[in-house]
Amino acid sequence: MPFYEFKKGDILRNTLVTYPEYNFFIYEQNRYINKDNVISGSYSSSVTNSPPGHVNLYELNNNKDFSKESIYPFIYSSRDHYFRLSSLDSAAQITQPVGTKTDGSYPLTASIQYDFFPSSDTSRRRLRSLKNITNHYFVNSPNYAYSSDARSFNSVDVGLISTPAIFYGNGIKKGSVSMKYYVSGALQAELVDRRQNGELIQVSGVIPENDGKVAGVVLYNEGFIILTGAWSLNSSHTEDYGPSSAPPRWIYFGSSISGSISTPSSSYDLDFKGVEKIPTISMLAHARRGDLNYSNNPSFISSSTINTPKTGSTYYIEPEQRKIKNIVSSSYSTPTGSFEKITYITKIGIYDKYKNLIAVANVANPVRKREKDHFTFKLKVDM
Repeated sequence: MPFYEFKKGDILRNTLVTYPEYNFFIYEQNRYINKDNVISGSYSSSVTNSPPGHVNLYELNNNKDFSKESIYPFIYSSRDHYFRLSSLDSAAQITQPVGTKTDGSYPLTASIQYDFFPSSDTSRRRLRSLKNITNHYFVNSPNYAYSSDARSFNSVDVGLISTPAIFYGNGIKKGSVSMKYYVSGALQAELVDRRQNGELIQVSGVIPENDGKVAGVVLYNEGFIILTGAWSLNSSHTEDYGPSSAPPRWIYFGSSISGSISTPSSSYDLDFKGVEKIPTISMLAHARRGDLNYSNNPSFISSSTINTPKTGSTYYIEPEQRKIKNIVSSSYSTPTGSFEKITYITKIGIYDKYKNLIAVANVANPVRKREKDHFTFKLKVDM
């Protein structure tokens, strides 16, 4: 089997940028991704063993009976480790001796999260942790300022939507965010970041006087949406959004997925595109003229040739003269076509510098290789 080294220009490295689109529809504490229906499983409410609106990381233990063997992560401690017994607020710790096996569980799921911070809440740890990031975005818009003359994120009602990175990848695409607020199925208002600077501007609503107002900002690289729009979207409708009965406001967008709050009349629609950067390697493998026209496949040798090797206690000798099978077609049964060495390429192996096989490329159909032919195969690997 011949080996060929990639030459200069045969290996091309590139980055493929894609923009996967996601839609979250939220209604009565349920989330739906891209409007997909939940498929019931044999051992759980869904095939993926995850709640509606959640993505299953690695897609492990799908539709599996957990009373039997299942896949789970584990780790053996190599030295004394300390693990918290409960939340980060707890100071309690437990020591695991060396060699202790600690088990985890699958599936791991993720979905968007809504948090509401009333003006009376002075802690706001999750929101305060974004202070440096929001101030960093200040060059895009003054609305990013954590504290300003007009308002402070610490002193007003704020709604926070957190999006896991598994959805948006390297970031949320600028200009792709759209948020629609519905009451009893009727559209009340819509927000878009049409200026592509992170400002969420109301573009349509039941109360036209609110159109053009900035209701929040998007942290594109971090996947957060901060909502500060506290104006009424429909003065004739009130509902329990958690703090109290109130008219629909942007700060309550997605409130039904938080805790036990249920807003049977309100529903929410969130659209955005992620940015996925996929490193790719393209390799050009050449089958040049006069090369790769011999095969170790037994069918390469004519069956009329005596191929029986001579063996003894001290030797093993194969026949020196073995006739190659002529498979050149002819328009007539006799004479046959002129002899020509022909092989068929079905696989291309990629090896490292130590000649370890690291990848195999299969062609869709065997490629006929004559001595006069020259082929270049383009192999592409997404990392």
